[in-house]
Amino acid sequence: MKVIILGSGTSQGVPIVGCKCAACTSTNPKDKRLRVSAYIEAEIPKENDKYLRLLIDTSPDFRQQMLINNVVDIDAILFTHYHIDHIMGLDDIRQINQLHKKTVDVYANGETLERIKQTFSYIFDKNTYRGGGIPKINVKEIGLDKFSISGVEITPIEYRHGPATVYGFRIGDFAYMTDCNKIPEKEYEKLKNLKVLVLDALRYRPHPTHFSIDEAIEASQKIGAAQTYFTHITHDVIHDKANQRLPKGIELAYDRLAFEI
Repeated sequence: MKVIILGSGTSQGVPIVGCKCAACTSTNPKDKRLRVSAYIEAEIPKENDKYLRLLIDTSPDFRQQMLINNVVDIDAILFTHYHIDHIMGLDDIRQINQLHKKTVDVYANGETLERIKQTFSYIFDKNTYRGGGIPKINVKEIGLDKFSISGVEITPIEYRHGPATVYGFRIGDFAYMTDCNKIPEKEYEKLKNLKVLVLDALRYRPHPTHFSIDEAIEASQKIGAAQTYFTHITHDVIHDKANQRLPKGIELAYDRLAFEI
């Protein structure tokens, strides 16, 4: 399985418009953060050299992320939740529809699907004029039960993002959990024996709906993945300085980070 972190930034991205702080004016590419998203190529069981191409969330920067990372095909999208920085790029799935003459499957819990239908009402309105093209998607509601796409098993992980419910996803020995400030005890059982974990860690200071870096360290050590990467990072954090302070086996993610599992 191959994973690419398409974006590692908070909802405003980094740099933030008009900000002159150390992170926003940094020349280090790892301090430039598009909104959070990840791309995964998972080997399809019993099919040689065939991969399922998964996208987790369609950030407002989705088009740019596709171009930067040469992502030219997607089979399915997994949505974590309905906040704008995680869904707003959905319209750009049209390029995949047109290039490959295919419809893309979209997986999310019921609340997230309802909000997507409200936000992108023109996709689902039969009276929408089709001349300019609209995203062609099949919506598939999921709960907490395991499900599979083309034989690739996916386990939803439910946790809290302030008052909102968010789904993370475990695929094989990899798990992705953005926008998190509390993981229910029962969900830790789903996270045993991970090789790689990507986990929310907004900033050093406490936040009401996100893990701080210290809180994320505590959660990641409890989970015990061989390697953890922190994501959804704000401009309070300088990449190189923060990495020097993190425990062994924990690092900040950054845009275009790629790894294989």
